[in-house]
Amino acid sequence: MKKNRLTWLCLFVALAVTACNHSGNNTPKNNNGQEVEEVGPAVDPLDLLNDSIAMDENRADLYLKRAHVYMEREQVGMAMMDVNHSIQLDSKNVDAFLLLSDIYFLLGDDANITATLNKALEVDPYDARPMVKLAELNLLQQNYNLCFGYVDNALKISTFNPNAYFVKGMAYMAKQDTVSALKNFMIAREQDATFLDPQREICGIYQAQHNPLTESFMRSMLANFPDQPMVRYDLALFLQDNGYPEEALAHYDTLLMLQPDNSRLLFNKGYVYFVYLRENEKALEYFNKSLQSDPSYLDALFNKGHVLEQMGDYVQAKSIYEEVLQQQPDYRLAIAGMNRISNLAE
Repeated sequence: MKKNRLTWLCLFVALAVTACNHSGNNTPKNNNGQEVEEVGPAVDPLDLLNDSIAMDENRADLYLKRAHVYMEREQVGMAMMDVNHSIQLDSKNVDAFLLLSDIYFLLGDDANITATLNKALEVDPYDARPMVKLAELNLLQQNYNLCFGYVDNALKISTFNPNAYFVKGMAYMAKQDTVSALKNFMIAREQDATFLDPQREICGIYQAQHNPLTESFMRSMLANFPDQPMVRYDLALFLQDNGYPEEALAHYDTLLMLQPDNSRLLFNKGYVYFVYLRENEKALEYFNKSLQSDPSYLDALFNKGHVLEQMGDYVQAKSIYEEVLQQQPDYRLAIAGMNRISNLAE
């Protein structure tokens, strides 16, 4: 599936627990004599769940909650033990089977994903969530007819199901039916304005079609999802390619505040300076920073050579092109660069 942006792991529950310490007459005061609330250290949700389970070992919901915490911490084996224990205590909880299917998905165990989701459907044939997950699995396996069948069954239960419409849109994309894909992504967006994935797909379709609505749609997405780095990144890429290089740089700077060593962002800044603003010194600076962050970044290495070539340093440029070709002999742009430099020497 495109970019593997599925809803498989959307069921993880974030358990945020904090504790406040109040000590009566010992409440601390500031310089003005006003009482100041003293906040104690955050309590680990895993510790709370361990204590709760120790007091009552027969509560299936506690094991399921702890399994979610283990999944958040990428302790898949512990999560599987807890979710299986939860199912032993309560075999009628669809949520437990859904989490177990997520675990099998991480393990790449397609057969057990299918079996687990079918058990969930046996528990509650009118719960659409296992159907949507089965649709996703069949989409990944390129079983499009089965995918559409599961989605349609889910939508028979309720036509309000943004996840189902998203998966259906992705299936149409896989079949290169852009019109039907766009229709389903639009429905998913209308049903859940906070659902980012279908909106990114809409943007992709608009861009491919050179739709004049692309820019306004992307700016609207950033206004609605200001804390989503990929939304800002997508907009920056669009802006640099469509006549707004300075604004693209501003967005990259915002992203670099969060990830100052991100080699891709540093490379993109160098590319904007080189290709769009013709500022070779700045471009060289950022290609070097990108390589410092990731010495194996071949595109950054080639572009460093290209900048040096443009600056007239043919000896160093040729050396860099040779280094690129040692790592990837069919790198066509480096071959072209070597030919240009060779022609200058003749």
